[in-house]
Amino acid sequence: MALNLVRNSKVFFTTNVDTAANGYRVKTTGFTPTNTFEIQVLDGLSFSQNTNADTVTVSEAGDTPVRGQRSFNTSLAPVDFSFSNYIRPYNTGSAITAEESVLWNALLTDAEISTANTITLGGTVSSAAYAFANGTGTLTITGTAMTYVGAAAGDTVVVTGLTGAPAADLPFINAPALIKTISATSITLEYVNPKPGTITGITIGGVKFHKSAWAPVNTSYSLVSAAGSNKHQLQKFGLLIVVDQVVYAIDNCALGQVTIDFGLDAIATAAWTGQGTTMREVATAATASAGTFGGGTLTGTYTQKNTAAAYITNKLSTVSLSLVNSLKNSAGATVAAAGTSYALAITGGSITINNNITYITPANLGVVNTPVTYYTGTRAITGTLNAYLKTGSGVQSTGQLLADMLSAAASSVEPMAALSISVGGGANPIKAVIEMPAVTLSIPSVDVQQVVSTAINFTAQSSVPSNVADGTVYDLSEINDVTVKYFA
Repeated sequence: MALNLVRNSKVFFTTNVDTAANGYRVKTTGFTPTNTFEIQVLDGLSFSQNTNADTVTVSEAGDTPVRGQRSFNTSLAPVDFSFSNYIRPYNTGSAITAEESVLWNALLTDAEISTANTITLGGTVSSAAYAFANGTGTLTITGTAMTYVGAAAGDTVVVTGLTGAPAADLPFINAPALIKTISATSITLEYVNPKPGTITGITIGGVKFHKSAWAPVNTSYSLVSAAGSNKHQLQKFGLLIVVDQVVYAIDNCALGQVTIDFGLDAIATAAWTGQGTTMREVATAATASAGTFGGGTLTGTYTQKNTAAAYITNKLSTVSLSLVNSLKNSAGATVAAAGTSYALAITGGSITINNNITYITPANLGVVNTPVTYYTGTRAITGTLNAYLKTGSGVQSTGQLLADMLSAAASSVEPMAALSISVGGGANPIKAVIEMPAVTLSIPSVDVQQVVSTAINFTAQSSVPSNVADGTVYDLSEINDVTVKYFA
């Protein structure tokens, strides 16, 4: 008998699962590098499934009451799993990727990262023009015999392959959009995060529409968007967890949330939690090395972990916070104008994206019921930034932000700011950038220690820009609350 050691554990994300009729159970054969991916995880890996029980008791009077009890197993709770991995973007030569790209995609959409969900624009394209009006930005591409197999009006896609000038505006059009109209002579795209004004000089070069949340934009960066996350259910996948030579499978998984922590003395990590319907042992005496499963009943190949990718240190992380709408006091006077930026040198913090998933379990008598499915709830994006409380004339620092928020507290129902967090530093070529164009800020709290510090809480939301400089409004029906970009 041998003890199983966590240091020998491995985690694999796989879409090699049976159909819905079989509960999306993980298979034991048919693994390939395109459907199974090794994820390097840290200490703290956990996975378990608990039993729910009903206990029957009685309460009697008298000298000799019955004091026994009966317990019945009624159902299995969903499988809970959690693990963390380092954020390590790397360049494959054709795109930027990371091991957790499959996790980001499963968190925020129902479509796999695959060639089947990547649509290439074909035919002859004659022109492309961007326009912005009444808070809506649209791109119209015209031509002849244009083809895009698998795309339809109403699809949410990430657009890539647009080039031209000005280069600074390209991130606004190589971005998530909604297909409004589509034909052999034109396609009209409505952007979920439009840019006011007109972008000119657009050229078409290998345009692609990605139905997946993760999209490789170019060899500088890839992005993941929440634009396609308004789904009752997300991407179907399973987990394989190898503990020494025993392999456990978690079927019909769903990712509930991810938390990115900004501990300054740490390497950038993402902590993932999720659930599944069942957990089972699928193989013993199994091996997983050099991209191949072997031994036991587990066979096939997989994409290996990348041990050469660079790490990102949180100590270099930077934060950009600027007001989208002006802050006004109770008298209607402007306290801080739209566009005001604040210098935030953070000392820590975190951001969490939560799908608020709920599993459904039947309640039949006489059997142990198992979860049958799940549905998503509110997409909640919240976080906290910790910083020292700095004051001084002419400096839009944390002290000034606190003063402005206090002055507008009695009248600003929804103070809105644009928040960009560069994990690893804005000037670094290898980083992860979390962009939230419209966050609601709470009044920063103050912690009086040897050095006075402050905590800034925020909630990211969707918004609609208007044609006026100070007129962006929140709209919970929109889908532009967060975008994550990986650079390498």
